[in-house]
Amino acid sequence: MTAFPFTHPHIRFTHSRFRLQRVVASSPSGAGRINFTETADPTWTIQFTSVPLRESELAEIAAWWSQFRGGLKSTLVTQNVTCRPFAHSNPAQAAPAQDAGVLDGVSGGNVLAVSGVSPSLVLQPGDLLGLERLTFRGLHRVIAVSGSGTSRSITVEPPPRSYVAQAGAVVRFEQPELNMRSPVDSWSVSEGARPVVSFSFVESRV
Repeated sequence: MTAFPFTHPHIRFTHSRFRLQRVVASSPSGAGRINFTETADPTWTIQFTSVPLRESELAEIAAWWSQFRGGLKSTLVTQNVTCRPFAHSNPAQAAPAQDAGVLDGVSGGNVLAVSGVSPSLVLQPGDLLGLERLTFRGLHRVIAVSGSGTSRSITVEPPPRSYVAQAGAVVRFEQPELNMRSPVDSWSVSEGARPVVSFSFVESRV
C-alpha cells in the first residue's frame, strides 16, 4: 500500500513534515525545584494543506477523506518532502538509503542495534528512520550513530514502542511511514473558486 500523499500524486500539497508532540507536566517539589513528568507517550502528528484545487480534485480528495469516518479507520502516511538521510538527499546518491536494515535488538530503551545496511550508508543526527513489524510502524529521529560496514548502533528519539522494538523488525531509511488517524473535525475547506483543503493526522498503533 502506497502511503499518503503519494496515493494522490496529481493533487499537490505544500511541504508537510512530521512533528513530535510530547505531553509533559511540571509541579514544584520544594526548595525551588520543579519536577517534570511525561504523562503520555510521545506522538507524531502531521498537517497537510493543498494548493488551490479544481472542483474535480476537491471531490476526489473529499471522497478519499470520507473513508476514515472521523478517525475510526487509519491509513499509512509519510512526509511529502525529501525524506531520506541528509547525506543521501541527492537522488544520485540515494541508493545506500534505499536498502533497509534489520533490527537486532534495543538497549537502554532507545539504542538500536541494526545490521544488514549498505556499507555506504551515512547517518547523522536529525535523520528520520522507520521501524516496521507486521502491520505496525514506528518513526524515530537519529540522535547519535556509531559503527561502520553493515552494522550500526543508532540512538533515537522517541524510544521505540514494544510492538515494533523486536528483533527482526525492518529498519527503513527512505520515506518511513506511520499508521495514522484523522482527528475529529480536522478537515477544513476554504471558500472561493479554487478552494484549499487542510487536514491533519495523529499517530495510531494500527
